[in-house]
Formats: sequence, structure tokens, C-alpha cells
Amino acid sequence: MLGNLQHAIAAAMLLAGAVYSQAPADQGARDKQARGVVIGPTDTVAISVLGAEELSKEWRVGSTGDVTLPLIGRVPAAGLTVEQFERDLHQRLLKYYHQPQVSVWISEFRSQPVTVVGPVEKPGTYQLKGPRSLFDVLIMAGGPKETAGETVTLSRPVEHGDIDFPDARPDVTGKFYTVELPLEDVMEGRGGGAAIDVQPYDVVAVSEHKPPRLVHIAGEVTRPGAVELVSQETVSLLKVLAVAGGLTRTASPGRTMIVHLNEQGVQTSTAFVDLRKVLSGKAKDLELTAGDVIFVPTNNVMTYLQAASVSAVSTGILVLARF
Repeated sequence: MLGNLQHAIAAAMLLAGAVYSQAPADQGARDKQARGVVIGPTDTVAISVLGAEELSKEWRVGSTGDVTLPLIGRVPAAGLTVEQFERDLHQRLLKYYHQPQVSVWISEFRSQPVTVVGPVEKPGTYQLKGPRSLFDVLIMAGGPKETAGETVTLSRPVEHGDIDFPDARPDVTGKFYTVELPLEDVMEGRGGGAAIDVQPYDVVAVSEHKPPRLVHIAGEVTRPGAVELVSQETVSLLKVLAVAGGLTRTASPGRTMIVHLNEQGVQTSTAFVDLRKVLSGKAKDLELTAGDVIFVPTNNVMTYLQAASVSAVSTGILVLARF
């Protein structure tokens, strides 16, 4: 998957370059889109009024959403599009100028933050500067790293409205709408997730790649391999033995050994279990966690364990079941 993502990112960068170098007709379309951008508190707007130097400069929108200008005083700006604010200024200036020629644009965005977290090249907070899709925002952050996991989650505070996508749901706190999407689909434009409109104060979180959580079983069982813990934290010893097809005829289960390997592959604990008593109900079944390795020996315990300690956790291990 990671290779596909890197190809998708490279293609996206090339596409972005092509978009910004297209004909003036496309520039006109982008200018029109920019005029529909909503001004927010603390943004900086640049105003140009022909023949009025005192007005023609950059002005910071106050935290209350107003801009205080010479002659006309306090003017509401936040919540208006650039085009609406421009028209409002034109009407107000008619008292002082004959057919004033007014132009407005946002010179600095400070009110439209979106945060990107997780394994991307440039995590942090970005200003949207107009409509942006989920794909656009991920590209702004440099795209996923090689350590990225399989999903990307978009979260939005409920007071800012829901997420316009079929799988979007409130989270368990009720404070956010969230939608989780396959990262590869988003980066390759499949399924519509790439085109989701990202709004100010959204959070985009790329998951971290995590190795599978495995419980291994090796030795004198019919099918040596592992079970993967996907939706649960533990699995019983008897359940692992069952998916491994049970014991072979040459098994010597009275000295079954269970070791635990930490994330670095270092053995941190060892226990011996009489598996015959567990099978007969005379001993309690055990709950195993990720990193546990079960060795069912033959009579030659030590010779077997030396081989099993290598083979049981090899990269080519067979996953017998997922729980």
C-alpha cells in the first residue's frame, strides 16, 4: 500500500503544478472562487479605493468581526464573503466619493485553521485560504509518510455543522462529527472521500502503521501459525489450540511452554503449563495477549525449543484466524 501512496502523492504534486500553470481563463475562475471566500475574525483584508490613499492599505479584522476605517467608521466584515464586503464598502463610500472604485482581497488568513496530525511530512496547522478538499489538505501537509497506517479520520466540532459524507457520524462524546476513510482510497481519488470539503477548525488525523498483534503457536500442533487480535485484547489458550487443529500424536503437552516477547522481540517472561489438565478441565484455561508464543514440545524439549524460538515468530508466519 505504501508504494501506491507514494505514487499517488507524486502524481498529485505534478497535477498541482499543472493546475497553477494553466491558461488565464482558469485564473479567472479561481479569482471568482476567491471572491466567495468568507472573511473571518483576525483575518487581514487589503482594500484598494481609487484616489483614496487613506483607505487603500491592509486592515486587520478585529476579534469582534469589524474593521474600523477612516470616514465610515466601524464596518462589519466577518461572516461576509469578499464580494459582499466589497459591495458594502462601495455603498458606504458613495456618501464621500463619486462612483468609488473598490477592490478587496484577503491578504492574510488567520481565521480558517485546519490541523493535520499523524505521520505526514509536515504536520501542523494550516490556513485553508478558500475551499479545500481532504485530498488538498493532505497534499498541503506533504502527504503521508511511509509509516502511515491504513486510515485517515476527519473530525469536525458539531457547532460547525456535520460532514457531508454518508459514513460520517457523531463520536462517542457527541462533540464531534467524524468519518474514517481508507487512506489509499483518498490519495488515489476512489470512493468520493478525497473530495470531502474540509472546513475551518477541522482536524485531519492520519493513522500510524502498527504491526499486527499476534499470538503464536508452534511445535506439535496440526497447523503451526498465529492468531491476530483485531477487535479483542486477549484470546484463550484453548481457542488458539483449536484453530491450530489440535495436538499431533507425537505431542508431549505436559510441559507446554508459553513465553512473552515484547515489541522489540525480547523474551520477558516464561511459564510452563500442563496442557493436558487444561484440555480435561482440571486446570484453568489461560488468556493470552499479543506477543505470547505457545510451544508444544515433543519429548526432546530443549532441542525443539531452540528451533521453535526462531520459526514461530518468522515473518512468513501463517495467520490462522483473527479475533
